[in-house]
Amino acid sequence: MRVPLCIAVLALAACAPELPPEQLAAQRAQTLLKSAGHQGVSLLAPIVGLDGEGQPGVCGLIETPAGPVRVVVALATGQVRRGVPASQGGHRGDLGESRYCSEAALKRWDQVKKVDPVGLMARIGA
Repeated sequence: MRVPLCIAVLALAACAPELPPEQLAAQRAQTLLKSAGHQGVSLLAPIVGLDGEGQPGVCGLIETPAGPVRVVVALATGQVRRGVPASQGGHRGDLGESRYCSEAALKRWDQVKKVDPVGLMARIGA
């Protein structure tokens, strides 16, 4: 009786993603940042959300020689938006934070993660 139970548990573990969706989204955003020419940067404090159309995006910071810079990555399109360091007089224009990282976007993310994690993983592009 224990052998079939072990097989079932192993089969479920093999189907489950290795990382939670937030970490996969952050990794994908990091890859897109590098492909956009931001080599050697790390995405700091990533926040992941779904816009009103259900498209995933990541907001965060990257460290530059001039200081931290805000970035927003649209995962579905691969679009990377980068702000200007505050030390260069950068203004705080919305790069997409209101689209992907608003309270409503975070709630949409949590809801989809609960009811359809596989569909969410497909949207991330993992």
